[in-house]
Amino acid sequence: MSQSAPRSLALVGVMTHERRVAHTSGFPLDPEKMLPVADVVLVVADDEGGAMLFRYTAHGDFGGDTWHVTADEARAQAAFEYDDALEPWLEVPSDITDAHAFAIQYAYERLNRRGDW
Repeated sequence: MSQSAPRSLALVGVMTHERRVAHTSGFPLDPEKMLPVADVVLVVADDEGGAMLFRYTAHGDFGGDTWHVTADEARAQAAFEYDDALEPWLEVPSDITDAHAFAIQYAYERLNRRGDW
């Protein structure tokens, strides 16, 4: 995939390790208050070179977001969090206006076909 892809997504498969999370330093997370585990992650780059990493379930539940200096750093964060459960990155087609809705629908359709539900 192109290093300059402005929007990319990756499905998250079955995790074989303990959940890794990124959160504000000094604020321990209560497991009951944690956001849901993501089924799909979406990287959206901005015009200044920075990027947001968004996490969603296949049902559209928000699983958190983090800002990164580059899209590559955002993808590296996703690789850290999801390790071998992270599937290959795909570029979001340029004709898609709502990358978030596209990522959620993509995850819903793919996961439903795999029988993970």
